[in-house]
Amino acid sequence: MESINKMKRTDANGKGKFSGTNGKRQFSTFNFQLSILLLALLVSGCKKEDSMDNPKADSFNGTVTAVVENGAAYNSEIGTVYALYEATINSVTGQLTGQTLGNGQFTNGGFTVSMSNIRSESLKDIQTFFSSLLEISAALEYSNPDARLLDADFYAITSGGNYLDYFIYTTTGSKRTVCLFVYVDSDATVKGKNVSVALLQGWNRIYWTPADKKVVSKAPGGMKWYFNNEQ
Repeated sequence: MESINKMKRTDANGKGKFSGTNGKRQFSTFNFQLSILLLALLVSGCKKEDSMDNPKADSFNGTVTAVVENGAAYNSEIGTVYALYEATINSVTGQLTGQTLGNGQFTNGGFTVSMSNIRSESLKDIQTFFSSLLEISAALEYSNPDARLLDADFYAITSGGNYLDYFIYTTTGSKRTVCLFVYVDSDATVKGKNVSVALLQGWNRIYWTPADKKVVSKAPGGMKWYFNNEQ
């Protein structure tokens, strides 16, 4: 059996069968000075929020809506999109298996899937997730070492039940950044070299750049949805 996470790291593909101021002048001067002060505080606050030392969680309610690049070309081929975790592909038969979180129809070049929570017994401890699954070797600081999480992926299935490929929300190029949709059982932050992540209990998006061993909560520019074989 070949892990889907391994495939995403190596850009492999697979197809098979699916088994989801004094006077007026002083008043004006005061207002001007106050405006400058407020502006300075606002800029300072924004810088702090966006800094690597103070990450802000990119959390959401579990519903994912995607408009896929060149998606219309697959309107007649793709029937349903499934959100799965613990997904694997049989290296001999090409059969896709996994735990279903939700599904939705592929229409007008895109899809919407509302995901349930990942079962607690399937979650990975946070240190294993970052060090092993995301291959981050740098020393990391965990605010909540007991937090557990796992990511979900999205797969295209034909009306006949055949697995075609997976969808990916990513930038392009040799140093692409991939969005991971993760479910976590409790709030946590993770910090270290090239790592600045905040997580709130429930569903979150984090952004992983494998080439730089970088993981952050702030989305980079240029993120788009692709059918994997379109990249």
